[in-house]
Amino acid sequence: LDCLELLGAFAQSAAMGLFFRATRQLCTKVQTRLVGLEVVPDALPVLSALCSQQLEAVKVLPPSIPYRKDLEKFSNFLLSTIGESKSIADFEAKAGLGEVEEVIVMVETELTLIPKYAEWRAWEEPTGAEKARLDLNKTLILESLKDRGTAIRRLDIPMADASVDFPVAIAPTLKPYIPPPAPEQAK
Repeated sequence: LDCLELLGAFAQSAAMGLFFRATRQLCTKVQTRLVGLEVVPDALPVLSALCSQQLEAVKVLPPSIPYRKDLEKFSNFLLSTIGESKSIADFEAKAGLGEVEEVIVMVETELTLIPKYAEWRAWEEPTGAEKARLDLNKTLILESLKDRGTAIRRLDIPMADASVDFPVAIAPTLKPYIPPPAPEQAK
């Protein structure tokens, strides 16, 4: 008998309910609880291999940058949780990150980002024209918010007093956004 037939036979017996629940955890999941997310056969070995890949891929980044440190910490957490887990359900409960298939998608996404991050050299401070452009954008955004009269206070960020630059209100009335005039180019 294969795993699913065994589970079906015992599921029909109310007396074997406990055995059914225990046996079901040993088998591969039949479906995820998320639409469009397919079950990954042998998910824990797949995730383990992806985490090892991620630890190798992140070595192209300088060791001191926070992104690399965070990825290494996350991958090592996943690998240790996989090692401590007896089943997929056990891993999902210990990791607290949702379905194992979701975690696989997260790691695969990071694996596609690492080479881009290295190419963009995103850890470096911008210089020259790029820095001037970013500073100008920041200034324009801040001025626009001040011109509108208020900023929406985020309730998830504790703030003892209202900001000097931005008076806060829970339900502000905002003026319509009017983009500032473009800065004149030096000739």
